[in-house]
Amino acid sequence: MHRSLKLGTTLPVDEGDRLQPAESPSGRAIFSSAFPAWVAIPLFSAFLLIPCFWQSRIQSADLGSHIYDAWLASQIHQGGLPGLWISSQSNNILFDVMLEWLFVRVGPGLAQRIAVSASVLIFAWGALLLIFQVGGRNWWFAAPCVAMLSYGFIFNIGFFNFYLSMGLCLWCLAMLWNQGWQVRAVASPLLVLGWLAHPFPVMWAVGLAAYSVLGNRAGAKRRVLLLGVGIAALFILRDILVHRYRCGWSAQQLFFATGANQLIVFGPKYGVPFGCVLFIWALQLRRILRHGAVRALLAVPFQLWLLNAAAVFLLPNQILFPQFGLPFGFITSRLALGSALLVCAALAGEPSARFEKIALLSVALLFFGLLYRDDRELNRIEDRLDATVQELPPMQRVISQAPGQSLLRSLCFHHSLDRACIGHCFSYSNYEPSSRQFRIRARPDNGIVMDNYSDVDAVGAGKYIVQTQDLPAYLVYRCGLHFDQVCSRLLHLGERVDKRINSSGMSGGTAQNSLSHH
Repeated sequence: MHRSLKLGTTLPVDEGDRLQPAESPSGRAIFSSAFPAWVAIPLFSAFLLIPCFWQSRIQSADLGSHIYDAWLASQIHQGGLPGLWISSQSNNILFDVMLEWLFVRVGPGLAQRIAVSASVLIFAWGALLLIFQVGGRNWWFAAPCVAMLSYGFIFNIGFFNFYLSMGLCLWCLAMLWNQGWQVRAVASPLLVLGWLAHPFPVMWAVGLAAYSVLGNRAGAKRRVLLLGVGIAALFILRDILVHRYRCGWSAQQLFFATGANQLIVFGPKYGVPFGCVLFIWALQLRRILRHGAVRALLAVPFQLWLLNAAAVFLLPNQILFPQFGLPFGFITSRLALGSALLVCAALAGEPSARFEKIALLSVALLFFGLLYRDDRELNRIEDRLDATVQELPPMQRVISQAPGQSLLRSLCFHHSLDRACIGHCFSYSNYEPSSRQFRIRARPDNGIVMDNYSDVDAVGAGKYIVQTQDLPAYLVYRCGLHFDQVCSRLLHLGERVDKRINSSGMSGGTAQNSLSHH
């Protein structure tokens, strides 16, 4: 980091940096152009929280694993699970600590709703404040975009430590951007909290802050050179990562550059809101470029997006660090969320046409309508899974298999078993302990969870061979002609846990329990 950047340093904004000649918003004037704060804050917050309460459960794939491990952590603290222990790591823990604290006081259901609701509000308001500070107070453009991004891919895959850290870092960046010293004084502790949640957004935020300071001090004419240096630094970072670690990269990462792909959640039908948002963004960009293309391209907000987009394409999508059993993955999707927010910040400076306001609100309603329908279906499946698990003998090892599904749907089914097992069984192939990326760790032959991630991965791939130390163990899986049932059966020594399972238990044995609700 450049020595001129300090955590308490303001991010200055040149007059030429704004993509339209608008007055810089102060902390007290952020809401005044559209709604008074006493109306805007509770109204938007209430709307944001609707998806956290509109179903019997919050459907977010990894959330099931988080709440299950909160239960395990509470049992470990009581000395009930001697084969497991809690590590003393300093990051990737904040959401889990909050969830465990709530779990022991209000129970699993309410704990999830409180922790997720708090994370959504922190993220969404951090995003809005940054957009208002960088671009302008365009409520009709920013609010629908932020609402959809708050419930996009990262939310639905359940990376809540990352999600919470991102929200805290957005608050920090908003406070650093052209604010008084009283506001900036509280920015640094937010980075510490962000690090406790997840280190990746903190590094992302520090990089943005450093470039903003250097870009504003360099002036518009030297920013082309500075942008080139920034892209060259990304090439160097990519080269270091690829040569030191096992990495995965694909040219398809270019598709994530705008970040609008965050809206593609459960299948191709989400391509409609994705395409509409891209079209509205293009209209907004065209309007900005009419004021001067060179001036817009040299503005710091637009260059921040260019650098983020370059990082989306250049950096590996997954990296296997030696201290982990599981690669640090979905890097492209994580960076794409930053891209989407920076696009909004760069485009919010120009007022939106009436047609665009109506269109963007309509797209947001469509997006949430699709999400409601998918969440309802996933909850119905989890109802059947819960009922099937409850019929099993208590405190048994259970694993799940979900054939023929999309990535998010498959992950939701796998982690729904984690949630269904709370207080009743052990989710034997839960990935968190063996990944060594989370608080809970497992000793070999602990009898509660697999301690080797290669075994967990083999279960997910349908290639795991049941060993003596695994038994007794049960398999739950979607069955029936259209996979509209959830079945369970006892696993046998030497059996392969195959993804191609039908209602008769294809890889051996017969379905012992099944539940179907229409």
